[in-house]
Amino acid sequence: MDNKVFLFPLQGSVLFRKVTLPYHIFEDRYRQMVKDSIDKRIPIGIIPFEDGENYSGKVCVAGIPHILSNYPDGRMDVFITGEVKCKLRNIDSEDPYKIYSYQSVDEDLKLDETFDMELDSLRTLLHKWSLHFLPDPVQRDNFSSTLTDTELLINYCAVFLVNNFEAKRQVMKADSLKEKVKIIEKAIGPKEISLGPFMPPLKF
Repeated sequence: MDNKVFLFPLQGSVLFRKVTLPYHIFEDRYRQMVKDSIDKRIPIGIIPFEDGENYSGKVCVAGIPHILSNYPDGRMDVFITGEVKCKLRNIDSEDPYKIYSYQSVDEDLKLDETFDMELDSLRTLLHKWSLHFLPDPVQRDNFSSTLTDTELLINYCAVFLVNNFEAKRQVMKADSLKEKVKIIEKAIGPKEISLGPFMPPLKF
């Protein structure tokens, strides 16, 4: 039996394994999709919207949503944590939303000691990022404690430090952590990121 995934096409958006991202849901069909996903335990795949709407062969990351807020008019805020990387196969249904069969994509999660320097640099950049964007010390400490997970560290870098969307998508699609690190390094350095008027620019 094929695995099934509900598809949520969004302009300029990708999800990464282990990363939790928020989404505001307002269209009727996608509100129904969230409810069906929770009830049936079928994950929602976040994929960049494309003209033609044929996503067979595309790769995305999917997870089960959790509802944060419900509004009187039916809108909702949800968050989704990436759980499975999917290669989409055949479309199963389009009404009221797209359902695809998929094949799980495994990644090579091994990194040897030759990448220790790169990982230390990326971890330092995320610590500096958190000083500006996570003003709550408790939230910052919780974030820092997750950076011991190498896969999560690399995926956080793609989400928070890579500005170019195509580079983000390349990181998501890459099948090994080694390839992901190389894409991120090329995308983020060397340059400066402004952290606001009261802090020196972040240089790397």
